[in-house]
Amino acid sequence: MAVFSRLTSLLQGMSPKRRWSVAMASSVALCAIAVLAWPRASVSSVAAGPRAMELLPTDVAVVRRDSLDGKVAFTGTLAPVRQMLLNARVAGEVTAVPVREGQAVAAGALLLRQDNREMNARLAQAEASVQSTKSELENAKAQYEKFLQLSMKSYFARSELDRANTQVEVYRSQLKANEAAVVMAKKSLQDASLIAPFSGIVAERMVEPGQLVMPNTPLLRVVDLSDMELAIQLPSSEMARVRNGQKITFQVDAFGDEVFTATVVRINPMAKVSNRKITVYASVANPALRLRGGLFVHGQLNDNSKAAGLIIPSTAVQTVEGKTGVMVIRNKLLAWQPVTLGESDDRTGLVMVKDGLQEGESVVATRISPHRAGAPVRMTEYAGNQSQGSEPQAKPVADTVKAG
Repeated sequence: MAVFSRLTSLLQGMSPKRRWSVAMASSVALCAIAVLAWPRASVSSVAAGPRAMELLPTDVAVVRRDSLDGKVAFTGTLAPVRQMLLNARVAGEVTAVPVREGQAVAAGALLLRQDNREMNARLAQAEASVQSTKSELENAKAQYEKFLQLSMKSYFARSELDRANTQVEVYRSQLKANEAAVVMAKKSLQDASLIAPFSGIVAERMVEPGQLVMPNTPLLRVVDLSDMELAIQLPSSEMARVRNGQKITFQVDAFGDEVFTATVVRINPMAKVSNRKITVYASVANPALRLRGGLFVHGQLNDNSKAAGLIIPSTAVQTVEGKTGVMVIRNKLLAWQPVTLGESDDRTGLVMVKDGLQEGESVVATRISPHRAGAPVRMTEYAGNQSQGSEPQAKPVADTVKAG
């Protein structure tokens, strides 16, 4: 109060203009004093805690026990093991084709017949020549015996006997040639009729009655669907996963999700130059004849020959100052965990851990600096219905984002 009384006395002795300036300066000074004198809050009471690390469920993977071999996907084509393209063996007009495409035929059934009148005539002529030659041979033999008896009594010269013997040999050779002509005529007559070589189904019919065909003209294709073969191509890098006798599974679009089984029977020793892939052949039993040749299939090859171990995504592995480790989530906090790695699979983006982790632990599958160790973890979304304070749920390794 004394300060204000003294200030009032001074202002009364001044001119109005001077009085206004002094009053304004005094007000500013009083405001500054009030601000400086206002009590301050304690610095320790507003200090912020460590910032939480936000993660998506896809950023976290669960350490699980499994094999790195996994499954190798493939595509392939089905084909009958037994199939035959039947060609014409003789020239002639097609007179009958009693089968059609899709028709089942038994072994030995007639499939096609050609005009055989000329062949029958040739056979008859060859058989007549055989009979004629046989008669000539018998006469020559009788003549030779007669000359032999007379020559012993010196009625004929030795040259006449040799001539008779030569005639016998000529007729013998001619008889063999005529008999061969009969065999050829019978073969031509037989070839004019096309017979099913095995039981199966007619897949293609390429001629019609009345058509004139020449030797080697394609006529019919017959297939046996009871035993099928699957041909697939695998990259050379996957050849260690396949072996004879191995079981593979595949599906055909026509049968939806139904799974079929095949057994590897052959592996081509040469890779194709165009794509460096090796063809693998697998046997498929088809007793119900449901599968058809030429169908496109897709499937997977399983190899369980290697032992299982703890696996994690390779994207979770970091190397800091020459030490390999991963970021793990323990008690909702990030922690740096050194690990010892084993085999890796670049195709699946997985790596095996020999030491440092336990099955079921959660690891961060994305790159986070080890300097963030100790920071709390907050999931931006949760799998299923979880409370705000529940432990973050990591997705399985197979569902995490792979490297690359």
